[in-house]
Amino acid sequence: MSSAHSTVSLDDERVRVTTWSFAADGDNTGWHVHEYDYVIVPVTGGSFAVTGPGGETRELAQQAGAPYLGHAGTEHDVVNASGGRAVFVEIELKGAGE
Repeated sequence: MSSAHSTVSLDDERVRVTTWSFAADGDNTGWHVHEYDYVIVPVTGGSFAVTGPGGETRELAQQAGAPYLGHAGTEHDVVNASGGRAVFVEIELKGAGE
């Protein structure tokens, strides 16, 4: 179960834009599999513990304003380890325009 707060601000045939807000350390997205390629845009920056399908955990450091690409099929749970509040925007790329 997720303890981070997610807000979808746009969801159409091409993209879905979700803002993820983590109030404190330990807040998490919940286990999920990405259906589409996606871009993460960190708002606050922060550190996260990312657990993969085999139980392996890696540290992910985000820098505010520095986007990065993720790929469809990625499975993980993302847990805030920033020492406080953290926010990022996830932009899922559903398909190309005409």
